[in-house]
Amino acid sequence: MRGPVEKICEHCGQPFQCGGYQCWCGTLGITEHQMDWIAARYEDCLCRICLGKVATGELGPQSSSII
Repeated sequence: MRGPVEKICEHCGQPFQCGGYQCWCGTLGITEHQMDWIAARYEDCLCRICLGKVATGELGPQSSSII
């Protein structure tokens, strides 16, 4: 098993470590709608800070409590 990969956030340009699909980013509460928004705009991962902004609705679409 390989370790984390060093990446550059496509939104802010800051370096960060990515552990692969559903690593630390899986704990941030990103909705499917927000993931679709990210996938439509970026080719790779975003850092913890930018993903946190997406999760809170500060960046991208607002999260929704409607199921």
